[in-house]
Amino acid sequence: MKRIDMSSSHVPRLKDVAKAANVSLAAASRILRGDRERFGEDTCRRVLEASQQLGWRRNLLVSGMQTGRTQTIGVMIPPYDSFWVSVLSGIHDALAERDYLPITVWIGNLGDMPHFEKEEGDGLRQINRLLDRRVDGLIMWPPFGLAYYHHFPEFVERRVPVAVIDHYSSVADSVETDEEQATSVVAEHLLHLGHRRIACLSSRESPSQTWAIKRRTSFEEAVASCPGAKVKSWRLNPQGTNGVEVARELLQDALRPTAVFAVSDHEAAFVQQAAAELNLAIPRDLSLIGFADLDFAATMKPPLTTMRQKPHEIGRMAAKLIIDRIDGVIADSDAPTTIKVAAELVIRSSTAKPRD
Repeated sequence: MKRIDMSSSHVPRLKDVAKAANVSLAAASRILRGDRERFGEDTCRRVLEASQQLGWRRNLLVSGMQTGRTQTIGVMIPPYDSFWVSVLSGIHDALAERDYLPITVWIGNLGDMPHFEKEEGDGLRQINRLLDRRVDGLIMWPPFGLAYYHHFPEFVERRVPVAVIDHYSSVADSVETDEEQATSVVAEHLLHLGHRRIACLSSRESPSQTWAIKRRTSFEEAVASCPGAKVKSWRLNPQGTNGVEVARELLQDALRPTAVFAVSDHEAAFVQQAAAELNLAIPRDLSLIGFADLDFAATMKPPLTTMRQKPHEIGRMAAKLIIDRIDGVIADSDAPTTIKVAAELVIRSSTAKPRD
């Protein structure tokens, strides 16, 4: 291949690469997109060497106009806790493998649990920002997914691929923890230890928290199937600000629970604090089990027994669903796909046999 003059200051274009490699513009374009099977090894080598020497880079704006794709995915998930950070990591890894770029946005101050209800206007603006940038698809956490289908019917009709995590949807692909399997394991663990008076502390159970509703109801059904076992549930207020107060109430209830299942490790922390205030020792006076295995669960005192979710795998699967929709592996006409990911029980020292 002839020597390339690199003294020119202009940005190298595809036609410069084609000229340097002595191939047609179409051939250079196909080879640099990875379509090399129809070309000889020497031709491909010349094109690749020319592109490297010239410092040519693919113009994704031009490519997007030609293909209708931007190779970007809107990711509307806050890095709120270790679960969602791992979900984001899984999404990032899967998208990077397929040369897609995530554009991540969220609402709220990460010092507090972001509540879409109180910042709906900002949430809708974030969705619009991504749609205006012509992202090829969207991956959403539950509140965004719910709002998207309520407020953007025109994009739903255009079939912009959407995957929602931890929220069942009849109109979008979703990836969620297998709540029935997981709560059955929780109930079996507590019942096997001998607990028969069991309380459940749920979250706010807002419309977007189908995971919490399903987690609570599945647990109630699993405990109720055991003769002689009683279960009673509590949930937080719509703002999620009274966790310790509700935990204190359930511990002083006439049920006198010997064990508490919290639908997430965040709620388990409320129970732990309330138990300490009431001089109840865990697990001597009260067994406590959470859900998620967040980064603080193992360092709680005592370390928390919990169901370990698989957030990295969940994120990867959500990204794969989106790309499969974009590439036509899953047809637009196909019904929404729901993937359930199993969780596993991690037994630590916060659960034990009841004293009585």
